[in-house]
Amino acid sequence: MATLTSPLSLRSLVRSSRFGGGLRGLLRPSVALKAIVAGGMLLVPRLVVWAQTTPQSTATTSARDIIDQILSFIYSLGHLIGEGVVRLVVTILPSMQFPQDLVDPIGLLAILTIFLAIAAIAKKLVWIVVIAGWVLILVRLILVIVQNYM
Repeated sequence: MATLTSPLSLRSLVRSSRFGGGLRGLLRPSVALKAIVAGGMLLVPRLVVWAQTTPQSTATTSARDIIDQILSFIYSLGHLIGEGVVRLVVTILPSMQFPQDLVDPIGLLAILTIFLAIAAIAKKLVWIVVIAGWVLILVRLILVIVQNYM
């Protein structure tokens, strides 16, 4: 048996069939198999193009339908929030008769308030990022100036 420290014996050991190396254990593809694989490689892009060009369905969604769905979702969400606020007020003040006409406006105002709060927080975050960017640029300029004069 060869020692494992010699590079030539290590290569011959790795190439031997006992460790899965060498060409004896590998299957050699036939010409027919190579032709099938090559044909498949040529056929797959054509199938993809054919699948993309065939009409999927005749029902298309227009931009107006999408906007209607978005606005319906916002209205439904506002209505649910408005009902929640009205239930909260009625729970706190049980003797008060709350008009049902105010459910939708309260909900939509709550959505608008949430949106404005998110926008205010985002505005503050943007200012923090801008200030940090300027500080980093000034630090970089100071480092360049110090490096050039020392």
